[in-house]
Amino acid sequence: MVFCSKRDRKAREAALLGAAARLFALKGYENTRTLEIAREAGVNEALINRYFGGKEGLLMSVLQGTGTGDFVRIEGLDPEIPDLRLALRKYFEQGRRMIEERESFMRIAMSRSLFQPELAVAVREKIIDRQMELLVKGLETRLAANGVSSEDVEACAMLVGAVNHTFNFIVRKVHHMPDEKIERVFDLLTEVLSLRFDPAAASVSPSSG
Repeated sequence: MVFCSKRDRKAREAALLGAAARLFALKGYENTRTLEIAREAGVNEALINRYFGGKEGLLMSVLQGTGTGDFVRIEGLDPEIPDLRLALRKYFEQGRRMIEERESFMRIAMSRSLFQPELAVAVREKIIDRQMELLVKGLETRLAANGVSSEDVEACAMLVGAVNHTFNFIVRKVHHMPDEKIERVFDLLTEVLSLRFDPAAASVSPSSG
């Protein structure tokens, strides 16, 4: 039996992820064979099953950005920005950059999820739920002092996450709505949420509209 170090495995995983990212973007998920990915990565095809559980597992890792440091990751609200309105606007801008850099894979994930419910659940659990956790944590830190309930914080996080995905991806990238209309939606939402959840900060924040 041949053993490889953790460093070797990490390098092979990274090679497979990079190769899959390139080929999925170039040819699409359905048209990319695992043998092609393995050849591109310079490793044995069997490692795709061993490391990722197959092609779908590899796709999930690519969508998560694992091993692909050039992808923008959307995290929680920036803790360095105390103003809720400005922090939310930065969050939406970060979401736009992430989707621009990962648009091909967003399209793959959406289309595959429509036909494979188990993949849709996996995307939610491994990607969306993680983003929601970070967003809830950032909002809790800001809003707890204002007496906002945990239920309202979670609802706010879900609203912000849904608007980010809908307008930065579906409205902007799929339906090609003009940027200025989308940005106006973000401006309006951040103003409304600031007034609702952080009225003291909102009263001294300059209007962006």
